[in-house]
Amino acid sequence: MLSSFLLAEFQSIATGYKEMNNILLNYPVDLFLSKNICPGRMLFIFNGNESDILEIDKYFKSKKISSIYILNIHEEIIEKINTTKKPTNISSFMICEFKNSICAMKASDLCVKEANIELVKLEFRIGLFGKSISVFNGLLSSLQSSKIAILDNLSNNDIVAIEIIENPVGELIKCI
Repeated sequence: MLSSFLLAEFQSIATGYKEMNNILLNYPVDLFLSKNICPGRMLFIFNGNESDILEIDKYFKSKKISSIYILNIHEEIIEKINTTKKPTNISSFMICEFKNSICAMKASDLCVKEANIELVKLEFRIGLFGKSISVFNGLLSSLQSSKIAILDNLSNNDIVAIEIIENPVGELIKCI
């Protein structure tokens, strides 16, 4: 599988489908995911080689479409999209809430690459406005380093909240 991905969020579902069709007709990429993330918004994730992904990103930017590319994405990120691995041994975990799916995926990839932590959950389409969350498990120091990395690399406008919870109780872990 190619490891370069482009995430694009559309404020209009109809426009999203039109652009998705245009991309698939004109570029040798695959559609990895198509998801209605809240009323009136669509997320498309394209998978392809680096040069095609970068070219599509330029095209989207020229049309003022919200997009971000992630090159050499960590395979754990792709495996966790809208799935949950129930962790068994948690000493601390970090819950990150973002205003959109693009930021959640970018932050998740950054954290998994930067620190020795496990991505437990990456969920899109939460609530009416399509918020997204990432949940990580790891040592407290690694989670704190990851939090700093997110704050250094994402805009405060993209982050809703980041909380680190030490020694979570069993009932809380079940809720994840």
